[in-house]
Amino acid sequence: MGIRYEVIAAGETYTNKAGEEKKRWNKIGVVMETAKGLSLKMETVPVNWNGWAMLSEPKPREEKPKTGGFDDLDDMPF
Repeated sequence: MGIRYEVIAAGETYTNKAGEEKKRWNKIGVVMETAKGLSLKMETVPVNWNGWAMLSEPKPREEKPKTGGFDDLDDMPF
């Protein structure tokens, strides 16, 4: 059972340093390949969601942004 797509939805808007208004995209679920076909697993439902979502191919692990955790105990600031 492998993940075929990530389900993403537009969240709130923000203004970047250049003054451009952008949308924040949130992962809300995944589409998986199963023995019986494709299955959708919703992990969260955004507040004020308009019902539209986009499917994107999963990014390789090294391209995903870090969550801010520490890779090694020596990296901790204390």
